[in-house]
Amino acid sequence: NYQKFAQPASRFALVGVFVAKYADGVRVAVTGASEGGVFRWAEAEAALTANFSPAALAGMSVDADGLIGDLHATPAYRAHLIGVLTGRAVTAAG
Repeated sequence: NYQKFAQPASRFALVGVFVAKYADGVRVAVTGASEGGVFRWAEAEAALTANFSPAALAGMSVDADGLIGDLHATPAYRAHLIGVLTGRAVTAAG
């Protein structure tokens, strides 16, 4: 499942999160948050592989260091959105 938080004027994703559940584990990919483009959130993947529910993400967060900041969102806000959108993607994926 893919969830994004769109920038209102352009509709581009300030942050987008894709969660995929496979037989051998879960993959979490994040877009729109770093200079390097897409990255995987390994800690969330491990937690969700053990327990595929939003509760598995409790207390987890992405480090804002290395995330981009601009007039639309600070690195800390993008880090917060990653957690929120990952939980929403897990809920939607069921």
